[in-house]
Amino acid sequence: MKRMIGRGLLGAIALTVLLGVSGPARGALLLTAAGTAKGFTLTTFVDNIPSNGAVGPVGIGFTNAGGVIVSSYAAGRNAVFASDTDGQHYAGAALSGTFFGGNNASGITSSGGVLYQALQATGSVVQLDQAGNLVQTIVTGTPAATGIATNLNNGHLFVSTLGNNVIWDVDPVAHTKVVFKNASADGLTTTATTLYAEVNQHIIGYRISDGVQVFDSGFINGADGAAAGTGTLAGKIYVNTNDGRLVEVDVATNVQTVLATGGSRGDLVSVDPFNDTLLLTQTDSVLRLSPPSGGGFGAVPEPSSMLLAALGAGSLLGYGWRRRKNQARAER
Repeated sequence: MKRMIGRGLLGAIALTVLLGVSGPARGALLLTAAGTAKGFTLTTFVDNIPSNGAVGPVGIGFTNAGGVIVSSYAAGRNAVFASDTDGQHYAGAALSGTFFGGNNASGITSSGGVLYQALQATGSVVQLDQAGNLVQTIVTGTPAATGIATNLNNGHLFVSTLGNNVIWDVDPVAHTKVVFKNASADGLTTTATTLYAEVNQHIIGYRISDGVQVFDSGFINGADGAAAGTGTLAGKIYVNTNDGRLVEVDVATNVQTVLATGGSRGDLVSVDPFNDTLLLTQTDSVLRLSPPSGGGFGAVPEPSSMLLAALGAGSLLGYGWRRRKNQARAER
């Protein structure tokens, strides 16, 4: 979302909200020959999302019942889609009763089946209910809170504060925050061992145990949200960019491969825990990148309902974190 914060946007955002319309149609993100050869597919999860002409949807979360929540940076509300199926339209969403305001609703994550959201303009982290509404404020004093990701080892939240040179470690139970790293980060994603953050158009990996930098992708123009690959995609990072591209980075060699191009502004991404696909934002839509056979994206916290049937509620949390830790080890 970088380089879009500022008072100059507020008029465009307010006009968009008042008129209830989306921004102008943008180019379609299409797979390159390399992306097709690798076996990826691209589909549209939802279209016609309001934008301010550049930024529209930002955060993507998942409900315990199998639905998807999309935050609209321009419209100021979270949109809830009851099913995780492609071909939907923004007009069919249930909008949150909470109006967060323009320039505010940002990244969404889940920890232990509870939804949390970063609010940029108000500089806070809040808890959401399953309908995308505000439940309570977890912490304040996180100016320009934008990216948010779950620490898979202890359920804490990593929160980037774009342009404010801090990645926070937030305890959502104790309602406390401490500095994890001094870095001006945007999109965040985690494995059990590493926090990956967009910093100055690089994807930087920080070891979660001590904050030491362990990876640098090199320069990626417009880099924003990113996710790690698993299975046959282990050892790769997938980066959504502000200049309408999707880039694969080999962690071992730093070789960059453009998988898709021609799109609109890409911001944050989220791994779909129900099918291991990757949902990625564009100016007025959310697209789905499906991996080749044997591949996936992760690791991410699963909504609690995905494990309840097989395990029972009593063993849910411990099993979920162990499972994700094993997945992440396999990808390193």
